Amino acid sequence: MPTDENLRHRGCIVVSVCSLCLISDESSDHLFLCCQFATRLWDWIGQKLNCAIDTTSVATHLSCRPARCSSQVSDIFLAAVLHTTHTIWWARNSLRFSVVIPTLHSAKIRIHSSIAMSGNISKGKCLQSDFDFLESFAVSHNCRHVKEIILVLWKAPTSPWMKVNTDGLVIGAHAACGGLFRDSLGTFRGGFYCNIGVQSVYYSEVLGIILALEYAAQKGWRNVWLESDSTSALLIFTHPTLVPILLRNRWHNARRLGVQIFLHIFTEKETVVRINWLLWATTLLERFGWIDFPLF
Repeated sequence: MPTDENLRHRGCIVVSVCSLCLISDESSDHLFLCCQFATRLWDWIGQKLNCAIDTTSVATHLSCRPARCSSQVSDIFLAAVLHTTHTIWWARNSLRFSVVIPTLHSAKIRIHSSIAMSGNISKGKCLQSDFDFLESFAVSHNCRHVKEIILVLWKAPTSPWMKVNTDGLVIGAHAACGGLFRDSLGTFRGGFYCNIGVQSVYYSEVLGIILALEYAAQKGWRNVWLESDSTSALLIFTHPTLVPILLRNRWHNARRLGVQIFLHIFTEKETVVRINWLLWATTLLERFGWIDFPLF
């Protein structure tokens, strides 16, 4: 920004004084951090945000954003810092280049209206607990749309069966699959996941089944109860020609491992509660290091 300090660094000879307070030379740190006009604005916006804004340096301003908050609230904090900084610069230029004399009150109104505009066009989502905070800035609520959750009880298999839940999904053209093994007592016995790359949902579902057979054979589990929500993928047990061409050799080798399979298909309602299952399983396996199956 062309403050007096930066102009002098570029060889301009200027008589410098802060236009807002007329107390000190104009520098970036003084204008945006130390000037009486600026500090009053930062104190005011900090009260509005219910936080203390660190004015040690320009870079520390954004540290006022909460570590955990909804995306719309995070956008409000970012907008507050940016619009306050811009308003200080606007007030300085108004005093220096026009006859308009900005007041602290007019600056606050400008900041508040700018935050409201930014908050209302934000694509972020909010929680019900954020309503009072958003309303203080005249920002409309943009709540998350949560589907109705239907409770599905997991039933343990009878001994010596080992139950595995497999799933596959595609997000942004990137496919992944995974599975969790539990015994007749519901005890976690192992798990796997695999990032596949650019593939279809069907491919990921079939690969998850193949990996489950290979994992079970490696652990010596010969009786496996397999649960999946993909009817098409489970048809490969009766119609091997439905296996994707790139997986056929691996599928035939997996069927020769001596693992006995009992199949169960989730209904459409049961699938609702498993939408984010694979993402949760992947996070869980990574966090606790339960990945003891070599994946490609």
